[in-house]
Amino acid sequence: MPFSSKVLEDSIRLSKIRRIKMALYVVQAIMLIVLAVVMIFIYGDAQLKPVLYLPLDSFAAVMVLLLLVVCVESFFFRIMEIRFARSSSAKHLMAKNSIRSAVMIVIVAAGVTVMLMAPPILSAIQDTTSKTSVITANDPVEFWSRDPLALQRMVEVQATAAHIVEIYLVEGATYDAYKDDVSQLSILRLNRNTDQIEGSVAIDIPRADHQRYVLVLNDQDNPGSAATVTIVRDTSDIFTGVISLLALAMVVANIAWIAYLMPIERKYSHGSIYK
Repeated sequence: MPFSSKVLEDSIRLSKIRRIKMALYVVQAIMLIVLAVVMIFIYGDAQLKPVLYLPLDSFAAVMVLLLLVVCVESFFFRIMEIRFARSSSAKHLMAKNSIRSAVMIVIVAAGVTVMLMAPPILSAIQDTTSKTSVITANDPVEFWSRDPLALQRMVEVQATAAHIVEIYLVEGATYDAYKDDVSQLSILRLNRNTDQIEGSVAIDIPRADHQRYVLVLNDQDNPGSAATVTIVRDTSDIFTGVISLLALAMVVANIAWIAYLMPIERKYSHGSIYK
């Protein structure tokens, strides 16, 4: 009778632990949805028209942080589940499945960490996504400071020309107001010291969340000349900084969890029916 009472008590405790775990996960899922609305539409000034802009970088950082919290929470719940499991076979199976899941998480999180922290990979991505265009006096080049999902930002314009011309980087509103007045655009340009192209020139793009820029070419010294411009992109600082560190923390936490579970798995493996 005492044995049956103990088994029944452990079973009830195990059921309560699992109910609490599921309720907590549901609450955190709701929190994630609310944070998505706040981070993207309120804090991030997201918009669908006239152009799509959904800044996912900040939300992605919050999501990864919440996943890390859930991951650590799952460790404590699993410890309690193993403690109140009724048989050695159940304890062994729980530990074995947890180790398998932790290994998969380590592989994925390590891959994300390497991808976000390795300069050669980032450089390859930036080179692939950088856009090259030909600009003339009658055909300016427009671009936004960040891509529609805020995964990358525009950091530099590299311009080359066979003849001496001038290039102006101006805000979209400025261009709309003075697009027929090149002299005014010259006064209001953002690139104060790098307006003339003599072979090649690099223009730094000001940091902005969601700003439209226009590159205007002034060919008055050599009418009919053109220039080639490459807009260089850089991965969002949030991805290469915050998210990469959180992914690394996920790797460390799960490696520690595997090290904790391995003795438990070996302890109960001898009397387990699961091999």
